[in-house]
Amino acid sequence: MPEATNDIVHRIQTASEMGFNRRKLEDQRRATAAKEAASRRATDVQVLEDAERLIAARNERQVERMPMLFSPTIGAAIAAQYWFLWIRCPACRTINAIDLRVLDRHPDAAVSSLIPVLSCRSRRPNASFAELVRISRKTIAGEFRENTVVVC
Repeated sequence: MPEATNDIVHRIQTASEMGFNRRKLEDQRRATAAKEAASRRATDVQVLEDAERLIAARNERQVERMPMLFSPTIGAAIAAQYWFLWIRCPACRTINAIDLRVLDRHPDAAVSSLIPVLSCRSRRPNASFAELVRISRKTIAGEFRENTVVVC
């Protein structure tokens, strides 16, 4: 019996001394993380291109007064760096730009889901719904400054 006990103790000591190959596990984890990061970078470029095309298509349909068949998400607009949503009140005919980055909305919410919230406050309780003019990279003031010609 003492030999069997010694053999078991020896096996336990040998196993505990060998342990896990930590370096090998860390290398595997690093390699996996690097692969995931590379695939994310590749898809990020594709996501940005898709978001850019989606926003441009929506703005073109809006300019031509075509029916809106889709609405981009807030996250897609922010990813494409179209940070400002231009809205117009049909009653007052005022136009305002809303910064999408500061809204407390889920990024997967459609831009059109903001219409009831952005309705004109001065016309309440019978406010007409806001009209989405376009999604832009600039505020209204920034657009105005760029298109203004100074004549001396």
